[in-house]
Amino acid sequence: SGSRNWNAAKDLQRYRHHYLGLVESENEEEEEMWNLSFYKNEIRFLPHGLYIDTLLECWKNNYDVLEDNHSYIQWLFPLRERGMNRHARPLTWNEIQAFKRSKEVMQRFVRAYQLMLRFYGIILVNEETGELRRAENWAERFQNLNRFSHNNLRITRILKCLGEMGYEHYQVHLVKFFLTETLVKETLPNVKKSALDYFLFTIRNKRERRELVHYAWQHFKPQSSFVWGPHDKLLKYRPRSAKSQLHQKAEDKQKTPGEKSESSVEKDQSQEQEAGDAADLQPEVNNDVKEKITSLTQREEKDLNSDAEEVQGTAENDCTKESKKRKLDANMADTKRSGALKSPDIENIARNLGECAI
Repeated sequence: SGSRNWNAAKDLQRYRHHYLGLVESENEEEEEMWNLSFYKNEIRFLPHGLYIDTLLECWKNNYDVLEDNHSYIQWLFPLRERGMNRHARPLTWNEIQAFKRSKEVMQRFVRAYQLMLRFYGIILVNEETGELRRAENWAERFQNLNRFSHNNLRITRILKCLGEMGYEHYQVHLVKFFLTETLVKETLPNVKKSALDYFLFTIRNKRERRELVHYAWQHFKPQSSFVWGPHDKLLKYRPRSAKSQLHQKAEDKQKTPGEKSESSVEKDQSQEQEAGDAADLQPEVNNDVKEKITSLTQREEKDLNSDAEEVQGTAENDCTKESKKRKLDANMADTKRSGALKSPDIENIARNLGECAI
């Protein structure tokens, strides 16, 4: 059976929204860019570390060191949040831009990604697309991955860092790889929970994330216990293959301006079938509670779902939240006076609506 980790959901929503409210230095010249200096091969990672060129060369196949050393990962894949290594510095927005401007630095970043992939028994087949496959020693490396769960945290860090550095397409392939191995091939049972709670929701692109949520739901057993998206929307959702998208683009080019293709009409008719960000955030609730939420607090639920589907980087302000809270309180007060629902029912509705807003 599935159970959703809501602490993970909150953490990853904050990441996907680019750490809204995070205060950083705005003066790039005065900022000490430790992560950039490490990637420029100017300083060693701390504590007791190596220069990155030495690390990438000497640790290439040294799996024991990669497993046992817990200081390097925060330097190879820095994030805009603090980790367990107190000597590592959080990544900043200015640093991210500086990383992307340096071809040499980004080449090292891809090499670092390949280093960790090999450690996990994975090969980067295509540097342009991010396509992956199993390495020849995958069985041995998967055994290690199943045994040491701290690697799940490392993979989450790697996925987040890929997103920060502009490698979202790498993210998608890596998440799909782990969903396939955990849910379809069932080779990584001890990674499955992290793949669903964490890996899956590092994807910032809504369309890609919806595709992956649907893919996970299709292969989860038992499907009725899948809690990472609402079943009604997942049942209606139609994933789009790469071939169909290319065909659609070619077809649209042949149409005269203002004329819709047949597939475009179908798309218009089935827009409501797409699983929105609610597939990321909404828990499953029983039918009785759903009916009561719909009949009594339809507007509030609509507002909350709308918030969940906002463009990345936006969030409702405190005034909006307070306004919605007052509306919800007023509706519940009216309901209580009319005797339509008992107190426990009202509490259930409030709790479920609260979870929708996570």
